[in-house]
Amino acid sequence: MINNDLIGQVPENTAEAVANWRQNRVRIHDAFEQARTPEQRAALLALNQSIMNMAEKGIDQKELESFREIRGHSYSLLIVKECLINGQVCAKTAAAVIRRETAAGRMAANHMLRNMKEMVAFANHLQRTQLLAQQLAPRPSGPVSRVLSWLLQ
Repeated sequence: MINNDLIGQVPENTAEAVANWRQNRVRIHDAFEQARTPEQRAALLALNQSIMNMAEKGIDQKELESFREIRGHSYSLLIVKECLINGQVCAKTAAAVIRRETAAGRMAANHMLRNMKEMVAFANHLQRTQLLAQQLAPRPSGPVSRVLSWLLQ
């Protein structure tokens, strides 16, 4: 493992990448949430691509399709998050992100998010999923919560 300023420990070989790709993906997503500049986000996307490329080389054939699906969805999620401003897809930001990602070779010419309708649909799906997760999250079990739940019954 080597140390990276953005997320800490990252793999330096295929075996480490395969063993830790899920944890690295989570750390990249967490760091992406904290990133404040396009340069930081681009660096995280490049790191994500590098780690996923390395891991894909060692993924078992039986798991490869699932891995690729997760990888693609994860990348799309990061791209859409970068394009959201106050919960809405910003067309100007989206155009800049798509140009950057295409120029860097991380986004294919036929990637679904190059279509603004697809990006908006993905963003809406993301927001619905986040709202549902908040609704299903366990409620705090402190004394105030118990009293309030008792009063509301």
